[in-house]
Amino acid sequence: MISYFLSIRQSVRIFLVVVYVGFIAALSLLPPQDLPDVPMFRGADKLIHCGMYFVLSVLSCWTLKTELNYSRLFFIIVGTVGWGILMEYLQLDMHRGRSFSWYDELANAIGVIFGILTYILVSRISIANSVSKSA
Repeated sequence: MISYFLSIRQSVRIFLVVVYVGFIAALSLLPPQDLPDVPMFRGADKLIHCGMYFVLSVLSCWTLKTELNYSRLFFIIVGTVGWGILMEYLQLDMHRGRSFSWYDELANAIGVIFGILTYILVSRISIANSVSKSA
């Protein structure tokens, strides 16, 4: 199954990342009154931030094929965490009911780190399995 995802064309990977980044921007910049009013427990928004940036970092690792070159991880960390900071500053600058929060940014960064670690672990296991099957 993992080998199927690793075989998907680069143009499709890039398209999916661009769409997902747009999705994050839309959710981050919409005024709160335009979002569905879903009852949540205290701190649930931090889990949402963490999950969104987990997915963004996994998609970024997949798109940049980090299983072949781990030096690209630096750019993924800087890019994804930087995108989160930009979204927080834009929320502050827009004055539309959203505010900057370092806690949101911390949740984003935690999601990025867990996403990268998960991608590395899964890709190493997949590569090891494919090597052992071919041996």
